[in-house]
Amino acid sequence: MLVEINLLPRKKMKNRATFLVIILSILIALICSTILYVQVSAVKNEKQRLSNQLTSLEKKREILEQKVSTNEGANSVIKLEQAVIWADEYFVETVPLVKHLSSLLPERGFIQSFTYVDVGVVNCVIQFDSNSEVAHYLATLKKSPYLKEIKLNSITTSALTDEEPEITNSSEENVEEILPRYLAQFELSINQEELKISQKEGN
Repeated sequence: MLVEINLLPRKKMKNRATFLVIILSILIALICSTILYVQVSAVKNEKQRLSNQLTSLEKKREILEQKVSTNEGANSVIKLEQAVIWADEYFVETVPLVKHLSSLLPERGFIQSFTYVDVGVVNCVIQFDSNSEVAHYLATLKKSPYLKEIKLNSITTSALTDEEPEITNSSEENVEEILPRYLAQFELSINQEELKISQKEGN
């Protein structure tokens, strides 16, 4: 007895399976390629965006630095101008003031020290030969148009050797006479407006 075997349908099924595998492989490859392309494109776009953002930030930083530099320069100029105006308004030249104070001194009086302690206020220590000279000088200062307020803070004495020797009748030897000197400390408030006017007029 003969048995017939039909192999054609099986061959068709095998071919279909192979075809489906190929199609699936192609689809999977396309999907993977698409995903990879999308991811690469997204990374490139993000990189470009970050690069543009960095460039923009750099430009903004440069603009801000220029503004700060300009403002600092302008502020420096303004501060310098303000300092000049302030110095012109509140300080007077020392030399004319010292000359004025010296012109009022007695013959043997002289200024030992002269110091600014505040705006328009000076301290000075002046040497005199007697208390009466101190009192007379104080009264003269009060009449000065260049001073608004005068304070005599202290008077101290110091013994100094007189320059001229004294000859005694008994021994006829040169003996230097020890004389006291009076150191008066004054605090003077300056009338700056009057002194500046005097300076401009050349007095």
